[in-house]
Amino acid sequence: MRHILNGRRGGGLYWLAPLLGCLALAAPISAQEFEPTWESLNARETPEWFRDAKLGIFIHWGVYSVPSYCHPSTYAEWYYNWLITGSHDGFVTRFHNENYGEDFTYQQFAPLFRAELWDPAQWAALFKRAGAKYVVLVSKHHDGYAMWPSEHASAVRGYPWNAAEVGPGRDIAGELTEAVRAEGLKMGFYYSFMEWMNPLYAESPERYVEEMMIPQIQDLVTRYRPTIFWPDGEWDHPDSFWKSPEIVKWLYENADNPEEFVVNDRWGAAIRGQVGDFHTTEYGNIGGGSPGLADIGKPFEECRGIGHSFALNRLETVDSYLSREALIRLFVEVVAAGGNLLLNLGPSADGCIPVIQQDRIVALGDWLAVNGDAIYSTRSSRFGSLPWGRSTTKGNTVYLHVFDWPEDGRLVAPGLATPIERAYLLHEDGRPSLPFEQTGDADPVINLWGHMPFDHVSVVALELAGPPVVDTSVRPTASGALVLTASAAQTTGSLTVESRGSGTAYDGIEEASNLGYWLDPASTATWQARVRPGTVYEVRLEYACEPSNEGGAFELTVGGAALEGSIAEATGSWESYRWTELGELTVGDEERATVTLRATRLPEGKALMNLRRVVLVPRS
Repeated sequence: MRHILNGRRGGGLYWLAPLLGCLALAAPISAQEFEPTWESLNARETPEWFRDAKLGIFIHWGVYSVPSYCHPSTYAEWYYNWLITGSHDGFVTRFHNENYGEDFTYQQFAPLFRAELWDPAQWAALFKRAGAKYVVLVSKHHDGYAMWPSEHASAVRGYPWNAAEVGPGRDIAGELTEAVRAEGLKMGFYYSFMEWMNPLYAESPERYVEEMMIPQIQDLVTRYRPTIFWPDGEWDHPDSFWKSPEIVKWLYENADNPEEFVVNDRWGAAIRGQVGDFHTTEYGNIGGGSPGLADIGKPFEECRGIGHSFALNRLETVDSYLSREALIRLFVEVVAAGGNLLLNLGPSADGCIPVIQQDRIVALGDWLAVNGDAIYSTRSSRFGSLPWGRSTTKGNTVYLHVFDWPEDGRLVAPGLATPIERAYLLHEDGRPSLPFEQTGDADPVINLWGHMPFDHVSVVALELAGPPVVDTSVRPTASGALVLTASAAQTTGSLTVESRGSGTAYDGIEEASNLGYWLDPASTATWQARVRPGTVYEVRLEYACEPSNEGGAFELTVGGAALEGSIAEATGSWESYRWTELGELTVGDEERATVTLRATRLPEGKALMNLRRVVLVPRS
């Protein structure tokens, strides 16, 4: 069977005819044509709806939902892989043998995936109540089980391996698509390139791409007309092997909804963050061997579960899940950084979404029902690091998302220069105006005295006289120290801001992020800071370095002054941080300075360090 990639769909039967009979395919709506090159494909503008949507629901549900079991440190949808590899010291293998028997195959789970309580309309209503604007269903994970009537999935194996033929006996993808669209939400599909259990992929990956993968993708997109196509499992081979540019060209030119259709960046080994309509992070990391985010003007989407696993893991406890407050604040952080959150749900095999997951997304929806003006269609914060929360912007309105309500009732908007015309809390009836102070060069102060905070995150709206202008210079703390955090840095090259673990505080400023993937000398981290003219600063650096990566060197410049340093010792791992004293540095007569950190020597083929923060302490 041959697929069609180089031709646009017309009125003929093409590759789908052998599967679906005499089906005439409608002519594509798209009038735009592309070359099968990333240069051509990346020039496409990301549709505005995606930048505006902010919240999507991810669904990992399939055969792996029957055992729904894995080590708490990993993903339950990888059950088959953990089973056959004995990973995590045989954790899944022992469980499987003790509970199902050594002769019980993964294939035998499929009839037990019955979805007997599944109600797609109920799911869709819940997603809308959560405030989501789009849904992404895993149509096929790495086990190859298809959630739609894919004849390819069964034919290549010689036994039923799709949801219509074994298990639910239903077209999961089709029914959910209909229900989601009935609620006014957009529909998308995750699709794994690689497969663990596919004999054709094991025998000839090249034939698998030609004879199964590409026809499956075209079948899925042609049947259901999704708004989002979300590939994964791309890391085994480069994009040229998967024929990714050709596939994306076909998708762009043949989608029935080209004005809204989007694809992610997972199209081949080590190119995440370099291609697609949007970049993807996963639990704060870009992954996939990528060197980092390319500056191609694309938005990003963070995908993660409420717990750690995507698919349901019955070993996760209440402590594994984000609290209501933690989830809402995480969502605000993603939006304030300019991204969307693709929040995952892991239903049980019977089709029920666990109540704890429902509770969390309903709480998020309740918060959005009051504060959605500060989320939907907004853009990223104009501020640097804020001591009390985060910020978003929409036109001439700035929204201050207050995590820590000020005890003295005075909320400072550091560096905001544009005149404020009105301030109010989104959650108050009638939204009465709040008093504020804004004089000269002093930071504006909003008076919240006598007002009560909202659950989890309060939002103060500031209507301005024009577009927001903010001085983002790092300012001294009460002790006079300059705390230059990873999250406040402007980066170039391969450097990526990552979120790892819980935050720690220095002089009242908390930081949970770090700068990672410091892989090339062209990478720099830069801050704008307010310094004290002529002051001698003691410079400290908080870093992490995995053994065998030590030996790199760098230079820190503050205005015209420079200080050299090196990574003399490893810290144990990329997550183990340590402080080191770099020495002293004297600044010139300026009151504002550009602080730049750049590598001068890198260990061969390795990274310089993970950097959490640089601190300049004035010498007394």
